[in-house]
Amino acid sequence: MQGKGLLIGLSVTLRHFFGRKETVQYPEEKLPMSDLFRGGRLVLNEKKCIGCKLCAMSCPNAALALTVEVDDQKKRHMKKYVHKSGRCLYCNFCVEACPTKAISWDKNYENACYYKEDLTYDAVARNKEGINNEQ
Repeated sequence: MQGKGLLIGLSVTLRHFFGRKETVQYPEEKLPMSDLFRGGRLVLNEKKCIGCKLCAMSCPNAALALTVEVDDQKKRHMKKYVHKSGRCLYCNFCVEACPTKAISWDKNYENACYYKEDLTYDAVARNKEGINNEQ
């Protein structure tokens, strides 16, 4: 029968035309990110962090700059945790190297900015301001 391919193609088109729509209205609605999503900014849990600097040593681009101070009881505390996301490869080596799982990615994929300086931020200062997880 001639035209069988045309009828099959039209049936596929009509099924998609009248089927459920997959479009997301972006600014009002956001896609949920999976647990394996690598991107956004690094979130530091200061209570879990032991100040070992393994995350900074595992970074191939030196995108992490850490400052650790030692108190009277010889316990290390994170003073600065600067993440230069403009240099970051998002390779996840820093998250995998952390023995206490103190760092993770937030699920925010909107990280565009106008100035290069806005790509560098201090995760410790961000936690103290109370901006832990925005999403």
